[in-house]
Amino acid sequence: MKLSAPLALLFLLCADGSGSAVSHPKPPCRYPPSQWCRSLEIAIECKVQKQCMEVNATRPNQAVPPVSVTLYYESLCPACRVFITQQLFPTWTMLQDIMAVTLVPYGNAKELPSPNSPFTCQHGEPECRGNLIEACIIHLTRHSSLQIIYCMESAADVLNAAKPEYSEENEDKAMSSLFNLVCQLYKVRTCLC
Repeated sequence: MKLSAPLALLFLLCADGSGSAVSHPKPPCRYPPSQWCRSLEIAIECKVQKQCMEVNATRPNQAVPPVSVTLYYESLCPACRVFITQQLFPTWTMLQDIMAVTLVPYGNAKELPSPNSPFTCQHGEPECRGNLIEACIIHLTRHSSLQIIYCMESAADVLNAAKPEYSEENEDKAMSSLFNLVCQLYKVRTCLC
């Protein structure tokens, strides 16, 4: 198992009475600091096993790929909403360093043309609209899409929770005072989520 850590070592030079510099003795370790956490044996020999364990406990093992979770769902499906808000998002919040999430709206949609859409959704046209909004969010925001979709799915009204995402009015406000707009939208979202 390869363990590495960006440990910094500070060498102090002390002045003796004559003004010349004398270095402190080196630690009883034959490895450079960059390799101290490379293995447990090296960490023990260099007497830094506690520090190496602390550093490595906060970082995932890069040699192990993250767990992939793909969710096919519908935006207005009650069971999907419960799963996203009570299982998926809380788990991802705690384990996002070792978890890769892919969201696929339209999980139960059918390609049956209707008057307003090329899709027919299990919970009707509003769900197709919600699925379309969430698909656009996923496409445009990538890494932050799960937070936005969680906000929507945990709201009492999924479609209305999506409305503050974009408007020409917000674009104008952003151009004149982005700081004020961000604060205003933050207050709105804390009420919706």
